[in-house]
Amino acid sequence: MAHQLINITELTETLPIIYGAKVIQPLIITGMTGGGKTIFAKTILRTAVAESLGLMPDDIGFVTERLASRDACEVAGVALPFKDAEGNLTTQNTKPPLITTIERTGKAHGVLLLDEILQANNDMQKVLGDTLDPSEHSIGGWPLPSGWVVVGTGNRTKDKSGANRLLSHLLDRVLMFELEFSITAWSEWAYANDVHPLIIECAIANDAGSINFFADSVPATDEQYCSPRSAVRASDHLTAFLNAKGQDAYLNRTIRSLLSANIGSSATELLCTYAKVRDQVPNEREIQSNPESCILPDDSGYQMLAGHNAIASATDGDSIGQAFKYILRLRTDLQVSLGVRLLTVAGKNGWVSNEPLVNKFLAKYHDLITLGVS
Repeated sequence: MAHQLINITELTETLPIIYGAKVIQPLIITGMTGGGKTIFAKTILRTAVAESLGLMPDDIGFVTERLASRDACEVAGVALPFKDAEGNLTTQNTKPPLITTIERTGKAHGVLLLDEILQANNDMQKVLGDTLDPSEHSIGGWPLPSGWVVVGTGNRTKDKSGANRLLSHLLDRVLMFELEFSITAWSEWAYANDVHPLIIECAIANDAGSINFFADSVPATDEQYCSPRSAVRASDHLTAFLNAKGQDAYLNRTIRSLLSANIGSSATELLCTYAKVRDQVPNEREIQSNPESCILPDDSGYQMLAGHNAIASATDGDSIGQAFKYILRLRTDLQVSLGVRLLTVAGKNGWVSNEPLVNKFLAKYHDLITLGVS
């Protein structure tokens, strides 16, 4: 079943609307394995909830329940017999551990993340019916705190990770999106979180081609594959290896085997090949020093990578001009797309350039840049 496809920027922009509504529906985010769904919930979504309440992110509690490793009674409590006020025999669930965990945070407002919700079987999904119903907002008959919102994350059924379809009566109660993977958004996150540049650059250079660094879906065989999450683990091993052997060290059989165990043989081969040709692409320092004479690769994929390096090299008004001089040496379509992206970044940071080439480009593509900033 196809869900509404949305990128991370669009999803972020919807959050103030979702959490500003009178009735807050549970949000379920699906996407590729290791694609950053859980991190999104812990960071961007948590911040959006805080902003909707005029609070700081640290004021928002966060509790994760990994449903794939739980059974229904562990989540909703155990039904025990008891007599009501009129003496009738009925049942009531023991206090669900989730309620206790939420209470222990001491937070009036928070996010309850139901991780791997699509790995939950039908019995578990039925138990979660009232949890996913905004009018009930409870679990096992015990009310959830009114200030807590419910979010679910899960893999797609095509990823062969044991994901199931959400029961139709639950689907009618939630907002469900499929998070579209963005190499741009991931690379920005990766640079900020110390993922090895060789991994990031290789992923950028091998995106949207006949063979991609990241697998579009889980292979039919048991072979390891590359996801954003496994790439981060591979980065840790690569960093340790290069710190020990030297940053320009040959990627020998030992590190190749270790990388393959994390990201698969196909992505490892792409990484090793890229390491050999990496010197065909100028780095940020070279672009800022000699934008009009530093190396310009012939390959279009490497031109895109060089353009991303140019954008990354811009840190203020003066460096924008240098980066722009290099971008204008690229293919025409890359000049436009990367030039707009560079000036969008500049606008968000309040950087102003006096470079005539920048001002000429700004005048020609002002509408595109305005759209990027808004």
